[in-house]
This record gives sequence, C-alpha cells and structure tokens, in this order.
Amino acid sequence: MKKTSTKKKNQLFHWLFLLPTLLFFGVFLVLPFALLIKLSFQDVDAMLITLNTYSLSQYIEVFSSPVYLGTIWSTIWVAALTTVFCLLLAYPAAYLLVRAPSRKMRALFYILLVSPLLTSVVIRTFAWIVLLAQNGLINDSLLKLNVIQEPLSMLWNMKAVIIAYVQVMLPFAVLPIATSLSETHVNLRNASMILGANRIQTFLKVTLPLTIPGAITGAIIVFSLAAGSYITPLLVGGRMQPLLPLSIYQQVMQVFNLPLAAAMSISLLVLVFIIVGLLGYILKRWEAKMNG
Repeated sequence: MKKTSTKKKNQLFHWLFLLPTLLFFGVFLVLPFALLIKLSFQDVDAMLITLNTYSLSQYIEVFSSPVYLGTIWSTIWVAALTTVFCLLLAYPAAYLLVRAPSRKMRALFYILLVSPLLTSVVIRTFAWIVLLAQNGLINDSLLKLNVIQEPLSMLWNMKAVIIAYVQVMLPFAVLPIATSLSETHVNLRNASMILGANRIQTFLKVTLPLTIPGAITGAIIVFSLAAGSYITPLLVGGRMQPLLPLSIYQQVMQVFNLPLAAAMSISLLVLVFIIVGLLGYILKRWEAKMNG
C-alpha cells in the first residue's frame, strides 16, 4: 500500500510540474487552433462579412479552384526543392563539422553555422535583396567585369525565393546530419577503405545509410518551415508568387476573407502533416531495417 501511495504522489507531483506548460499550450495553441478550424467552416456574405452559418464552401473553393490548386502544388514543389538542395549542401558542411581537426575549429564551425539563426529572418532576407537587386552587389560586380551588358533580373521570381529559403533553412538540415555522423564510428569508414572501397563507395554504402535518420529529420524540419514561410517569399519574391502562405496573407491583410484564409491554413497544415507523416513512416521503416 505504501508503494502504491508513493507512486500516486510522484505522479501527482509530475503532473503539477507539467500543469503550467499544459495550460500555456492549451490557451495559446489548442484554443486558437480550435477557433481557426471553426472559422474555416463559416460562410461569408457578398461583402465578405463572416456569418454565423457553417458549410464546406471555403474548402470547396480551395480545392475546386485551379488557381488555388496550382498554388498548393507550387508550395509543395518549392518546399520539396528547398529540402533537396539543403540536404545536398548539408552533407559536406556536416562532414566538416564532425571531422574538424581540432576542438577549436569544430567550435568555430558550429558558431558560424548557428550564428545566422541568431539573426532576424527579415534582416537575412533583406541582405539577399541587397545582393540580388538590379543595382545590387552581384550585378554591379558582373557589370564591372564586363561579364554582362545589362543587369540581370534575379529578384521577384521563384529562383530568388528558393535561394533565400536554402540559406535560411540550411542549418536545420546540417545539425541532424552532423549528429548522425558523430554517432557513426570512424572504424566503419576505415574498414570499408581497407576492404577496397573508394571514398564514393564508402559514402554510398556506409556513411549514407547510417545517416539517413538525420537526413530525414532534417528534411522534415526544412520542409515544414519552407512550406509555411511567408516573410522570405514576400520580400524576395513579391506578393504575386503562387505560394499558399502568400495567398493566406493576402486573404487576411488585403481581401479580409478570414474564413477562406482559415480554410487555406488548415489545408496547408493537413498537407504538411501528411508529408511529414510519410517521412516519419519511412524513418521508422529504415530504422527497423537497420536494426534487423
């Protein structure tokens, strides 16, 4: 009886510690999310005033309009492309972090990697505007070198959005891969080289399979952030880019159709959850395969 009573007291003690966090998430996450779902089902009149009647009209508009369907596809495609580029660039950076010749060098590389995360995303995005503008640093340098005869149009397009995305999201891909690499024993790589495999074969058959969990984790983070970001594409791509976060922003700030914006938000959230769930399933299957 004493053990049971002590166990119950410990559980109550743990719940008391969790109570402030649960209350915080309940008030500032669960409740707003529930209100957003409720708003997404409300109707609007001809003046876009929200009514107290409910239907699926907002979701029907989102998934029946070719414009919105194209926007959804473009959002998923840009987020996926950003994820691929981040993973490709993350492996060399992660390898450099883990295999640095000294602790001081490793610490320096980590500081360089994490330092952009300490800077506002707005400031980092404006830096890309300074670089990519027609009178920016890149165009000025190319003109002075006589490489081009007139400034290139590198801003206000989807290419600029992807470039800025990759720069902003890259640390979120590097860190999980670096963690996986640090957990991979160096002797495995050495054994592969001794058995006759070259560097590429060793990477493909030893390093890559063992770092897949880190790569998938990084892909989940990067994809989720890229799919929901609107500040970066708004500043470097312009508000006319066919991306769902920008469409949501326009519906809220310019059109004032709040139920449609809520329906778009929930739709984007569900689509991201589906893709993240698929990546999580692949991760579990891969770990089960590697563990036998």
